[in-house]
Amino acid sequence: MNADLLAAALKLSPSDRLELIAALWDTLSDEDLPVTPEERALLDERLADVERNPDAQSPWEEVKARLEQRRH
Repeated sequence: MNADLLAAALKLSPSDRLELIAALWDTLSDEDLPVTPEERALLDERLADVERNPDAQSPWEEVKARLEQRRH
């Protein structure tokens, strides 16, 4: 990793760093993200749970708010 690039990114605010992470993540293809058979099974299980119980899930904003409350 380029040390200068990392140093510049670390100067960003937490909000801007999260936006950068999201923007970079969106550039990755499925082939860029190796998944083991065990991870694939877990993901499939979780997806099936979401499909079986759509009302039992929390929207991202609620999850994010709960996580942020834990930090304080």
